[in-house]
Amino acid sequence: MIVIPGNDAGLNRGDEMSILQNEQVQTALIALIVVGLNALAQWVRSKVSFTKIVVDDYWCYTQPIVEAVRQEVAEVLKNNNAETSVLRDILVKGLAAWAGNYRTNERKEPTATQLAAIASELEEVIETAMNGGK
Repeated sequence: MIVIPGNDAGLNRGDEMSILQNEQVQTALIALIVVGLNALAQWVRSKVSFTKIVVDDYWCYTQPIVEAVRQEVAEVLKNNNAETSVLRDILVKGLAAWAGNYRTNERKEPTATQLAAIASELEEVIETAMNGGK
């Protein structure tokens, strides 16, 4: 074996754990861990809050519909007519209005995932309004 003095890259050849004591290796491991954790965090975020992401991305279409649904629920409550079928009709009407706005502005059909996310948002709005919140 040919040994070139001073060319061991800071490693002691006899000690297997000495590679972890090398500053460049430590820096590379830290960078790898940070990249891995960021990727994991992004993946978890996409799985956990996709509904929120869809609603936020299309809030310009959603916000007027949310306000209209909230007002309709308030009217229904004022008239003591808060039956399940009436509330379902409000939800369906709001969802249809959102889909119409989406089609008009995006010039394509909303996906099932988008519709489900908006339906979930409108259900929350109806529930909140039913419980006296805004």
